[in-house]
Amino acid sequence: MTDQNAVREDIAFMRALAEEGRAGAPLGGSILIASGLSFGTASLAIWAGATWRLLHHDWQVAAIWGASMVVFLGYLFIAKASWGEKKAGTPRAVGIAWSGAGWSIFFIGLSLAVMAVHGHDAYVGNAFMPFILAIYGSCWFVAAALSRARWLYAVAFGSFGMAVVAAWFAASGPRSTSSTASASTPSARCPVSS
Repeated sequence: MTDQNAVREDIAFMRALAEEGRAGAPLGGSILIASGLSFGTASLAIWAGATWRLLHHDWQVAAIWGASMVVFLGYLFIAKASWGEKKAGTPRAVGIAWSGAGWSIFFIGLSLAVMAVHGHDAYVGNAFMPFILAIYGSCWFVAAALSRARWLYAVAFGSFGMAVVAAWFAASGPRSTSSTASASTPSARCPVSS
């Protein structure tokens, strides 16, 4: 009997989440814009630095990412504090999905940084963007299903597709700024030589 009650409670919870998703547009769009602007600008800065050989040390790449994270987190905390009671209009499942995505992205980034430092190979960081895009695609998919906005499915599958494109370019891009370095040395696998 207890198992049947647990199943009924789980079904009731999932139904409540699904019905809550019909309530209207979720809050948080400004957070997604701030995230895109902050981390997109960091990506462009790193690309420009690598393209025009302006970055000479690995710590410069980390500093760019760190600065973009500080800017984004600053906006995130200010935005969430200013919402107050408005948050109730956001479907809980969508909020949970995006919060889970944020924590997943943070710990994937942290894990890749640990792998890069421990393995003396910053190239593993190239896996970060495909992971982020796949996680974003999942969240957009949840948002599309709950809001019944069909155009969001295009955003979701666009994110999934761009994850593959980002992986393609990460794998085919240069691994070193030094053409004389051996492929077996850590500096040869790092896009920015120290």
